[in-house]
Amino acid sequence: MDNIDKEKIKYSLSAKRNRDQAFKAGESQGKSGSFFFFSHDSEFIIKTMNEDELKIFLESLPDYYQHVMSNPESLLARIYGVFKVKMEDIVPVNLLLMANTIRTKKIDRIVNVFDLKGSIINR
Repeated sequence: MDNIDKEKIKYSLSAKRNRDQAFKAGESQGKSGSFFFFSHDSEFIIKTMNEDELKIFLESLPDYYQHVMSNPESLLARIYGVFKVKMEDIVPVNLLLMANTIRTKKIDRIVNVFDLKGSIINR
């Protein structure tokens, strides 16, 4: 999808190139407590997901995929993967890898930006 290959992802998410971004990442924490990380080239966003968010995402994935494939001009964020990172003595973390929609070639057509949420609590 979108001609994104593993080399592009590898380049954008390189630890060496993202050193400064990693230090800034804590500043990108959302109201929900999710952690956001923007790649050094602003092509990708990594967002943490709790188990409930992951479950809802996986349930809606077939409909999301069908919509994006049927509507290639859609400005919905492109999701490229969901990963679970497990390390010794640390609680596993779910990560969502998506395109940074604001970096789209269609930027001149964007009039409004909405941050779609599944939660209505404290919003």
